[in-house]
Amino acid sequence: MSARIKSRIVFLGCCFFLAFLLLAGKVAYLQIYQGEKLASMAVERRTVSLDLGNYYRGDILDWQGRSLLDSQVSYHLAVFPSLLLESGSSGTTEQLSALLPGHCQQVGMLLNDEANGSEPFLFDDATLTEEEAVSLSKEKIPGIYAVPLISRYGNQALARHIVGSTRGSVVQGDVEIGLKGIESLYNEELTPAEPNVNVSVVVDGRGELLKGGNLHLRGERGIPARGKNVVLTLDKDVQQTVEKVMDKHADKGAAVVIDIPSGEIKALVSCPSYSYAQGFLWGEEFDRSLNLYHPGSVFKIVVAAAALAEGVVEVDEKFECDGRYVFQSGEEISCWKEEGHGELTFKEAFAYSCNEVFVEVAQRLGSEKLEEYAHLLGLEEGITGYTLQDQGGVVQIGNLQGQIGNAALGQDGVTICPVNLAALAAVVAQDGVYQKPSLVKEIRQPNGKVVKAIEATTPHRVLPSPVAEEMQSMMELAVDEGTGKKAQIPGLGSAGKTGSAESGRADDEGEPVIDALFVGYAPLEKPQMAIAVLVEGGGAGGNSAAVIFKEIIEDLQINY
Repeated sequence: MSARIKSRIVFLGCCFFLAFLLLAGKVAYLQIYQGEKLASMAVERRTVSLDLGNYYRGDILDWQGRSLLDSQVSYHLAVFPSLLLESGSSGTTEQLSALLPGHCQQVGMLLNDEANGSEPFLFDDATLTEEEAVSLSKEKIPGIYAVPLISRYGNQALARHIVGSTRGSVVQGDVEIGLKGIESLYNEELTPAEPNVNVSVVVDGRGELLKGGNLHLRGERGIPARGKNVVLTLDKDVQQTVEKVMDKHADKGAAVVIDIPSGEIKALVSCPSYSYAQGFLWGEEFDRSLNLYHPGSVFKIVVAAAALAEGVVEVDEKFECDGRYVFQSGEEISCWKEEGHGELTFKEAFAYSCNEVFVEVAQRLGSEKLEEYAHLLGLEEGITGYTLQDQGGVVQIGNLQGQIGNAALGQDGVTICPVNLAALAAVVAQDGVYQKPSLVKEIRQPNGKVVKAIEATTPHRVLPSPVAEEMQSMMELAVDEGTGKKAQIPGLGSAGKTGSAESGRADDEGEPVIDALFVGYAPLEKPQMAIAVLVEGGGAGGNSAAVIFKEIIEDLQINY
């Protein structure tokens, strides 16, 4: 064999080998790097699908991992017209009418012109029972399916105001987006990585349903991703108990329960509540638990603590109350007890909520000191983990005698959120140590893995221990003998302060609306729960609000 022929054979062999390498490389590239994409495209070309919203939006849980949403599964009738027509429509209406007797009208629409289009659709108003859904699935009618969908909020959903609400609809294929509360603030975490999913079936090259083909829930990349869960400090049992008590006693109001050792909010209630159904909000969205109110005589806790800490008054100092305090200008502020309290100590003045004495003591302090201690005691702080509430109160007092006097009674220049009033009671119970209230604990993956922990702030002393002890004694006396008697809990003990605040609102008859308040803590030995109660239009705090405080504690069955 000549050298020329050999060289040609080698050249051709090299060409074939190179071609083989190129072909093998292409196959490897398609299989290894493009295989999943091509397979997905192949399936997509043979898939008939119906778009849904973000089916797996994350949950909102209490501190023990229990859902606050009461989400419910509901079954909806899905129609895939192209599969229905391919399988032949004769007898379908009769079958469905027999299987779903409660939906005859909807069934009658299945084969009309609208249903005979090409796009799959859901009957929004055709909600099936679980039994109907099972029966329908067993029949395996091509093109007719019972699709399980999740209604985010059930009838037993709790903490609705703070949980918030969403817009959008899984049923209508719209992505749910947080509008208010936790749903809004943590919308990014709650939203799945694939907001849109679909239910689909696989067909053959002729568009016919594959034998034994079932309905599949799919995302853009296969199995739908789930959103993260937001874990709150709330306790489901405590929240439920407080909601029931408030619904029983108050048309409009709020109640807050704080765990004293940790500063965690265990219940956050606003009434009346609201529900979220059929894409609409029903009820009142206004969240009274986070609204700013005049605290009335509850603010006397701040006045007393500041006065004792600054040494401008002693607990046993004696005063004389004749029913009114007269300023140099001739203006006056009346005591709630028209005839006056007569001679009493500062401690007794607190217990009996004497206006005249506290106006006088506030004059000794001045507006700057009152504002300083209101800030020091955390009355203007927000809530850890809930930045939508960045300010818990506003205390801005003028320098005029009348302005200081009104502020001492928790009126002009003083507005505080119920959360911060509960935290104020906790400061006294904690021996003068302030812990900023917290609402959100952490963000978790669906498998329970913590993605982000929301760290509570470090507790710090704001009152000298001796002053806190004197305040405890004064608040105990207010419940034992003073205006807060109806908050007394036999065998357990409690301490607190009543308040009645002019709201600036008028009722239907034009009469001023007086808001009732009570803040306190229990039990006396090793206090665990600090509670603030507000009843709009409740009148005297020692009546309505104190009664609610007592019932909350008793219903929680605290045993320490």
